[in-house]
Amino acid sequence: MSSPEEMDRAPRDALRRTPSQREETIARMADALRGGAQGLTVPGRAAAAGLPERTLREWLDIDASFAEALRAAHALAEAHGLRPGAAPTAAALQLMLNAIRKRAARPAAATLVGISVRGFNRLRAEAPPVGALIAAAQRARSAQAGASRRRRPPAGTGRRAGYRIIQLDDPLLSPESQPGGLTGGSSGRITRRD
Repeated sequence: MSSPEEMDRAPRDALRRTPSQREETIARMADALRGGAQGLTVPGRAAAAGLPERTLREWLDIDASFAEALRAAHALAEAHGLRPGAAPTAAALQLMLNAIRKRAARPAAATLVGISVRGFNRLRAEAPPVGALIAAAQRARSAQAGASRRRRPPAGTGRRAGYRIIQLDDPLLSPESQPGGLTGGSSGRITRRD
């Protein structure tokens, strides 16, 4: 199990069942709460959960218990001096490195965790190991880009698609409950795997 995707997939495969929307949603909510407790910004919490910021904000609007839990996680971070703009935590640095590896510009990656461009540059200058990690993330990004160009399979080779089926089971978060959502007993949903 060398990647986070394999770590997520292995237990489901062992149980031989389709992942449910509720399980997926709760796992992402937990990741957002963890990001909140580590002092990440709202965009940082969304990125830590692997979500667009818009989706996180929608969840906050429709789920009062999640919104309260995220406020509590933020208060916990504040109580322990973990706030955006302060010295970055290991979690913030990891999130920033992942963003750089996924082709975010360095200023955008810094802003994601609440660090100004000036603070980002100062961090790189004052902590050479951080500068080395940033350079490694940029090299990994370049290597990934080159590898994806080289390994693109020819059309029609049966390459595994980046989608999977999940069971819709959470009435609050299912498309049927949303304005303009689906009607008539949809039992599964295809989601994009990033």
